[in-house]
Amino acid sequence: MAWEPPGRNCGACGCAPCSEFILLARQGKKDLSDCPYYPRRPGPARLPAAPSPPGRDIFGFDYDFSVRPFPGEPSARRYIQPIRADLADRWGIAPGDILRGRPVEPGCPVQHVLRVISIDEVTGILACHTVGPAVARASPKVHDIKAYHETGFEGLAETVRHEPVVGFRMRFLPAHCMRQMVHSGVVQMVLNKSFGTHVLIEDIQMHGKREKLKDITIRPGDSVSIEDSSGTRKTVLIDGIRVHASDGSVLERSASDTAGHREHQPGSGRGHRHGHGGRGEDDE
Repeated sequence: MAWEPPGRNCGACGCAPCSEFILLARQGKKDLSDCPYYPRRPGPARLPAAPSPPGRDIFGFDYDFSVRPFPGEPSARRYIQPIRADLADRWGIAPGDILRGRPVEPGCPVQHVLRVISIDEVTGILACHTVGPAVARASPKVHDIKAYHETGFEGLAETVRHEPVVGFRMRFLPAHCMRQMVHSGVVQMVLNKSFGTHVLIEDIQMHGKREKLKDITIRPGDSVSIEDSSGTRKTVLIDGIRVHASDGSVLERSASDTAGHREHQPGSGRGHRHGHGGRGEDDE
């Protein structure tokens, strides 16, 4: 079995997250023995394959996509605002500086170490990378901002259940989250680029309610876009809907059903015929 670091992101190897250490080890720039948790025993060790998103967080909650770094960057970009918006000016914080603090909105008990990428002079919002405690220990100066608001994430979306859709609150997992807990946010931008799906998410919450695609009201007579088994996307007209409820009943509605909907028990023989076998499904 391939050996993997324990995922503690301790920074003792010189890398912020364990995933960066594994990436450098694959490139021959790090030795597995650089990790303090590497078992000291004879024999060669094999690198694990690049992991895929598991689809559920540490508590078993599902999410739509993970957010990974842009090529060549150590983590997804985080947008933060110190509790005091004038702090960057008062302390002379500049790109490249190291910050330490905890996101209180959304509430998180983990102290984060961040490197500033840029500063918006109008809003006071700082774009940052997560770099880990080893960088803070090696830095001659660390700005301890104590607490801050986390306003957004930006990176590459790797679809697990649903691809990001602009305007929806969706669940996502930051690839380097130490807690491995689902976040949610409103998708503000989606750009398909040569290196992946560029996504920007704002209004961040922890385990926030997702406005799922299945929550959209669809009625007979509506036109919707679907993807068939071959991967081809097409627009179809909904002629009828048939839903199997958890109590065993079946709810049906068709374009000609002026009474709203019919309900019957399985095997009763009542209901409408659907030429294309349309149905509604719950993704939970």
